Amino acid sequence: MNESNINASLLITTHDIVFGTLYSFIVFFGVITNGIIVSIVRKTRTMHTTTNYLLMNLAVADFLTLLFCPGFYDFSLHNFRLGSETLDDIFCKFIAGNAIVCVSFDASVLTLCAIAVERYLGIVKPFNKRWVLTKKKVNFIIVVIWVTAAFSSLPDMLWTKKNNEDVLSPWRYPCTRPWTVRNQKLNVKAYILSHSVALIVLPSVLLCFCYISSSAALKSSAGEPDEDPASKRNMKRLLKLLISVALAFCTLCLPFAVFFFYVTTLAPNHLEQSFKTLFLTHRIVRFLKFSNSFVNPLLYAAQSKNYREVLFQKLCPKNNTRNTANDAAVRAREEKHRIYYETAV
Repeated sequence: MNESNINASLLITTHDIVFGTLYSFIVFFGVITNGIIVSIVRKTRTMHTTTNYLLMNLAVADFLTLLFCPGFYDFSLHNFRLGSETLDDIFCKFIAGNAIVCVSFDASVLTLCAIAVERYLGIVKPFNKRWVLTKKKVNFIIVVIWVTAAFSSLPDMLWTKKNNEDVLSPWRYPCTRPWTVRNQKLNVKAYILSHSVALIVLPSVLLCFCYISSSAALKSSAGEPDEDPASKRNMKRLLKLLISVALAFCTLCLPFAVFFFYVTTLAPNHLEQSFKTLFLTHRIVRFLKFSNSFVNPLLYAAQSKNYREVLFQKLCPKNNTRNTANDAAVRAREEKHRIYYETAV
């Protein structure tokens, strides 16, 4: 082991080990749970609804976000080199620099917004056929989501490159990128602020509006005297889900935006003086943002009775009679509830 490798190994701190462990946990289990959702929707005909297609797209985006998440190994890249500046730049842009992750995370956020709007229209305006999603429309929406996510992440990809500094430090990263605590140029700051507003702040507002309005509509309909007990239970579960989704996104993602709002206002000398504290804070809010991709499948699918039934069928294939009955029940519920109560809860 040469001197540079020894120096690099000594730069691994207790914080690195803690964050590496936390990231490993959410990546391992998040990849599995999102992969299960994708598999269930693809292989189960009764799950082929527009809502579930959006949920599958959300699972794909979260799957890619966690799969390419460098948080569980990036602290060990202090002295990493591929021997070519071009290869190092490519490695930074597409792997260690979070460019792919930025695209998939933006796609995840946009899909959350699409689901929120779809549920809002289905619950608040259930009889307006103009807003009913068909499979053709939902396929178009998914394409628009990924194209928009790629376009919004283009500056991130272009500005991420290899870090040519020779000084090794626990606070040095092998790539230079927009989302860093270091002082940035005005155009980079403008991108950070606009991106945070467009893909974190505004989606938070949209989610809260859609789900608060949906919750109010559900509570109003729950008070009707002819409402049967089963529908009331479904509405209560849906209300719980809607509230938890909005709270989870705001809690896990808004701190990231607020942090960069604060950092972009700091003077260079203040950044240098508070760099260690800001660096640790950045790692915390970044971990919270990635955790949203781990939490999403638990909120959207794990609470769904239909998903649990299909998963049980896959795990217990010998119960063919029960499987057939469950499939019929699922199909009947989806046909009866046009606003997809059961696919949500």
